[in-house]
Amino acid sequence: MRICFYCNLIEFKPKGNVLQFFILLRALDRKLSQLSESERQLYTFECVLPFRFRVGMGGFTFQHIRFFQANDPHEEIIARDRKKPYDFIFIRGRNEAVKLLRMKRSLGSKLLFLAIQYNLNDPYIMRRLDYVFRHSRVVFFQTEPNAERYRLYQLQKGSYSHEELLRKIQVLPQFVEPMPDLNLRRSPSDPLDLIQAGVIRPRYGLPVATKAIRLIRKDFPDAKLRVLYPSIVGKYRKQAEKLLRRPGVADHGQKSMWKTKEMIVKSGIGVALLYDKTEDRNPSHSYLSRILEYMGLGVPVLTTRTVGNLALLGSEYPLFVEDAYDIAFHYERLTNPSYYEAMSQYVKERGSRFLADEGVKSFWTVLQNEHRRGM
Repeated sequence: MRICFYCNLIEFKPKGNVLQFFILLRALDRKLSQLSESERQLYTFECVLPFRFRVGMGGFTFQHIRFFQANDPHEEIIARDRKKPYDFIFIRGRNEAVKLLRMKRSLGSKLLFLAIQYNLNDPYIMRRLDYVFRHSRVVFFQTEPNAERYRLYQLQKGSYSHEELLRKIQVLPQFVEPMPDLNLRRSPSDPLDLIQAGVIRPRYGLPVATKAIRLIRKDFPDAKLRVLYPSIVGKYRKQAEKLLRRPGVADHGQKSMWKTKEMIVKSGIGVALLYDKTEDRNPSHSYLSRILEYMGLGVPVLTTRTVGNLALLGSEYPLFVEDAYDIAFHYERLTNPSYYEAMSQYVKERGSRFLADEGVKSFWTVLQNEHRRGM
């Protein structure tokens, strides 16, 4: 089985889309390591990127995946396929998939496409998504709600049977890397802080979190809101920087993925707020990848009640919040060690399926099934 992976990453940064792509590749690399040497020889996994990836960047090491830099990745993929045909070409990103298909339509029979988001109310987006879907082998969505919504959309159009849609529409969720230091634990005697990690955007509720820490500090004056972020959306920078200077807010800027995990565990309570006011509330954007990070580490997370979060955490999850007062209320409840431990175990159990090695199993099964089906 020969596969080429491609994602339009301009450079390596420790942020969402970059980390998700490399976490997937690392999990597949470990999967290959589990095979016998004779079995492993049946697989060739390659990755084409527009920048030079050096093994070890961001802590990502590989044994069985080869990386190639190309100024024009699409031309490189086509040339490599011409020289020695791939069985599959995996592409993350709608525009990148459209470009490849327009350059060489016949590659659609090999195309595994990861759809990050779509908007049923946007004709331009839907025309492009439908074009990729029509000409690709399998389309993956990042959440079951988003996959099911697109299945229903296609079923109503009447072009595909229910059985065809079940095969062709799959789920490839976001993953998190397991913590290498399994002995890292938070002691009940450690200070209990809030932590918000990830890109800072207007809809991610930083004003709500900073108001919450002000309320919390009235009764718990040593409490802090720790904020880690690889970037701030440009138009929001001035407002965000003002919020980051408020009393009780610790601005940690950018940290590596591993340092972020350590700080999450030590802080104790994750914050992941999403206030989506768009007309088409997209399930793939209705949970944040940082929630999976908190869950995988067994750290209780205070988050908003969205479609994606309901699927992740269950409708009865007791730590859903709407505003700063809810956050302050739940913070006080979590200062009870027994309650904290119960919530920690709950999120850890729910999050275990998103640890990379567990999560990649369904993707591996799809590869095997599609390979057996042939062209």
